[in-house]
Amino acid sequence: MDFGFPVPPGNPQGQRIEKVRGVWLVFGSPASATTISELQGAWIINSAECSEAFTKRNGRFAFKPNQRNADTSFIINGKRILGARATCTLASEKPTSDGFRAVLDCSTRMMVGALPISFRVPNANTIVKFDPDFPELETTFTRCQ
Repeated sequence: MDFGFPVPPGNPQGQRIEKVRGVWLVFGSPASATTISELQGAWIINSAECSEAFTKRNGRFAFKPNQRNADTSFIINGKRILGARATCTLASEKPTSDGFRAVLDCSTRMMVGALPISFRVPNANTIVKFDPDFPELETTFTRCQ
């Protein structure tokens, strides 16, 4: 398997490169891409508390009835993204250097349609939703534990 590093046969430096390759395979590169399958669970906007939006029973999150943070929280379950007012299904995703872009098929009481969306994933418990056309507009979400 070639990761872009030349490894000359019999070269001691080649052995070092092989070890670096192994570390990258195990831990990922600093800018490794993420997929929606790695982001399963409940997410809430940074300024809110998970306990305000969700209940947890048998290890599974659900929305609290009549919760105030309806527009600032969601649950990723498989390829479904559940919001308090809409349900979306992942139609496609494309990895980027620091996250992924996706197209979600969403339905609400008022409309049905495709929604393109971009996420940066700085770490396993933080995602940043943004619009590439307006990068100054972003929303950070934290994974609930």
